[in-house]
Amino acid sequence: MLSEFRARLVDGDAGREVFDAVLRAACAAGLVKRGKRQRTDATHVLAATRDLNRLEFVVETLRTALN
Repeated sequence: MLSEFRARLVDGDAGREVFDAVLRAACAAGLVKRGKRQRTDATHVLAATRDLNRLEFVVETLRTALN
């Protein structure tokens, strides 16, 4: 299934659209700044990703507990 999905992304050039959407979301979250070079291993990006990951775990735990 994943290989078929990947093939559809490549055929329709949707991969670029997905990347652009992720980049816009990262900009909106303050993880990257427009017009500057960014390294994906930058400390502030890793810290923000860690914080978002922990928040996601908390939300998922609360959802499971309420169910």
